Amino acid sequence: MKKLDLMTVIGLIFGVTVILYGILVGGSIMSFWDFGSVLITICGSFAALMINYPIGEFKNIFKVMAQSFTETTFSKNEIINNFIVLSRKARREGLLSLEDETNSIEDPYFKKGLQMVIDGVEPENIKEILELEITEMEARHSTGYSMVRSWGGYAPAFGMIGTLIGLIQMLVNLDDSSKIASGMAVALITTFYGAFLANMLFNPMASKLQVKSNKEIAVKEMILEGVLSIQSGVNPRIIEEKLLCYLSPKEKVSYYASSPKEEGVAVNG
Repeated sequence: MKKLDLMTVIGLIFGVTVILYGILVGGSIMSFWDFGSVLITICGSFAALMINYPIGEFKNIFKVMAQSFTETTFSKNEIINNFIVLSRKARREGLLSLEDETNSIEDPYFKKGLQMVIDGVEPENIKEILELEITEMEARHSTGYSMVRSWGGYAPAFGMIGTLIGLIQMLVNLDDSSKIASGMAVALITTFYGAFLANMLFNPMASKLQVKSNKEIAVKEMILEGVLSIQSGVNPRIIEEKLLCYLSPKEKVSYYASSPKEEGVAVNG
């Protein structure tokens, strides 16, 4: 289930507020506005990003960035309980008895793995197919957050280009004090814009997306282990212990506290 990632929103609002406070304490917000600097920093770095990536990947840049504002929740406790229930039924009634259970599974990866078990696909093939799906998902995610991180690298570079442009303009017009001032403004503001975009927006977003990708990969690996265990007819106790290895110490405490037990094994609901 997807929901709003409040940490991204709160962090962005807090960071911008702190910077605005620092600006307003010492002067006017308009003294930090320069349209030419915006063009150099934002549009220039955006153009470099277009050069770096093919259209098929580049067109998804804003969609990828939007994902840093959403969070997909995974209930590992529910996954473990589901596998225990499924393994009991499979051992009691056979793997074909799980056909009806697939309709209640929402996760496509989980459903796909379980369906291959029901269809009698060899365990080596199941493992190969599901691992390949994880690998391809990881590659897609890597391309996405790498684009955002690349933008975070280009922004300060184009801020420096703006600084050089401003310094050149200032030196060329040493005899005109008004142009010296405007040139210095462009020089400093573009550096500010580049640093702000990189460290307040793009790089944190890229890191957040990478963290989310790693979490999703861990959940899929957990499901893969459960599917192969059911296919092999592993005892529900052993499945529980295997899947508990994917939980953090805090998550294990929550699992033991919330999951009722039947003969030492967690059951669903």
